Amino acid sequence: MSLTFSTMAALRFGTGFRPGQAPPESVEELLGQLDAGRRETLDFPDGGLAAARERISDKASELAALKLADKDIDPPTQRAHRARYRAGLDNFLTRDEHARFMQAVLSPNGFNERLAGFWFNHFSVSTRKEDFMRLVVPVYEAEAIRPYMAGRFADLVKTAVLHPAMLIYLDQVKSFGPTSPQGIKRKAGLNENLGRELLELHTLGAGSGYTQTDVRNAAYVLTGMTVDRNTYRARYAVNMAEPGSRSVFGTSYGGGARGEGDVDAMIDDLAATPQTRDHICRKIARHFLSDTPPPEVVDAMTSAWTRNGGDLTAVYTAMLRHPRSWDDEGQKAKLPFDYIVSGLRALSAEEKGLADLGFAPVKTAMADQAIGAENLMPAVTNAPDIDSKPLDPAIRKLRPNPLTVQAVARHGQPLWRPPSPAGFDDGFSTWIAGGPLADRIAWARLAAARLGGNRDPRAFLQETLRDAARQDTIHIVSKAPNRQMGLALVLASPEFNRR
Repeated sequence: MSLTFSTMAALRFGTGFRPGQAPPESVEELLGQLDAGRRETLDFPDGGLAAARERISDKASELAALKLADKDIDPPTQRAHRARYRAGLDNFLTRDEHARFMQAVLSPNGFNERLAGFWFNHFSVSTRKEDFMRLVVPVYEAEAIRPYMAGRFADLVKTAVLHPAMLIYLDQVKSFGPTSPQGIKRKAGLNENLGRELLELHTLGAGSGYTQTDVRNAAYVLTGMTVDRNTYRARYAVNMAEPGSRSVFGTSYGGGARGEGDVDAMIDDLAATPQTRDHICRKIARHFLSDTPPPEVVDAMTSAWTRNGGDLTAVYTAMLRHPRSWDDEGQKAKLPFDYIVSGLRALSAEEKGLADLGFAPVKTAMADQAIGAENLMPAVTNAPDIDSKPLDPAIRKLRPNPLTVQAVARHGQPLWRPPSPAGFDDGFSTWIAGGPLADRIAWARLAAARLGGNRDPRAFLQETLRDAARQDTIHIVSKAPNRQMGLALVLASPEFNRR
């Protein structure tokens, strides 16, 4: 190990140093963050899961009322109503995105936070798929990813893949068995998106030996899984399910009465294959260690998977206990979200300080008609006049915070908006290049100006990187012309951008 354990633990396996939070000093402390993370009250969705579920129900009812009202109003008024409705959804999302940032910035359980980011990226969905995903996606991470990412992989796959967010994102709600009662009635057919990504991305992996027939048959088995649009919870509609038996990767499902049990059985079987084991263990190691992780570490992880029936905590333990996992620092680049989170942690950012930075309403050009201000959005932090004054002829929307949500989008990793079901690439060369580095330097200067205060750059370097700081960086920071520039140089340094 070239660096101390605590430095490697904070930088490679965590979210960076934060003054006042002691970094892990052992593998046991790192693993202990998994249980602590499960017990932690999340900062998102805003107000908690129960409140988020109530918002979903309220907005579903409001949408139904809007559709009913459309019959009796003119098109311009319809458009104004819909624009105001969407503005409200956008404002809820902006709050949740900011809260998601603060979850990572403030949590002492950095390893748990890193795993949450990894697994959301593995089971990617996007808030931009359709309007309601702005409410559903934050709930998805909170209830389908985080509670299961330290348990059995098969359970995690089922909660993620069969969540309404995934069923909507991959068009499973549009998939009908062609000879099912609903398929015949609607003259609707199969959508293979979820079946394909279940095999290619979520379990077996590309090049693992499955065929297009396996993809199509997996899609047939998945028919029946849909979403209740009143509650936005998953349900199984047997009248949408294709009858009959289908073989997926050598195992047959169905034959008798079709049911959700066929779906569960297929996912369990796919999760238990050696191909899935190898694919997932290698991907975890690649995320944390190197774009070409040491084969002996991956072998230790796959062995732990086999011995423990796909228990993910056993897999993480095998990775963390292997000596090669602690060698050769700086092999991975921080993705934009991780870079900004670690920078805010280093600067001791707090909720109040960030809430004051641009988290306030702005106007859009769409005219406001007919609907009262109370239906637009809830009260806004640091803008108490919004609810007490009538709206002028404009729709008001929250502006994303320039140091969190707005910044990560500018850097190429918009929160909860991956470019495809494959998520964001975390390869080194993707993020350590001219354009991305220029954006990071600009962010470092802004963050240092807004949050740096009277910190001594040399002390800040020691607190932020400890023994990972190289001699040339120490020299450059010590020669900075002023405090603000010195702090920015620390945040822009090669060591701070790498793990």
